Amino acid sequence: MEILTKSLEALWQVVAVGLLLGAGLPALFALGVRALESDRVLLAADGGEISSRASTGGKTLAVLCFGVTALAVVFGIVVVIFGKQLFGS
Repeated sequence: MEILTKSLEALWQVVAVGLLLGAGLPALFALGVRALESDRVLLAADGGEISSRASTGGKTLAVLCFGVTALAVVFGIVVVIFGKQLFGS
């Protein structure tokens, strides 16, 4: 029974990391793109167009999302390259 419990615990950890890295990072990147893409074009009553730029808050959120995503990618590369030195054999 103990081996089943340990197997389910390991399976849960793999699923959690898979969801975080497999769906979480792309979703975080998409959130950054969405925050940056707040440039909207509004049609005026006289037929003209009014366009707005991305807000400062949107730019800040985008930079934060892209930064976290980039750090996660760099960390993953470091783990792949230096994993044996970091975590032992």
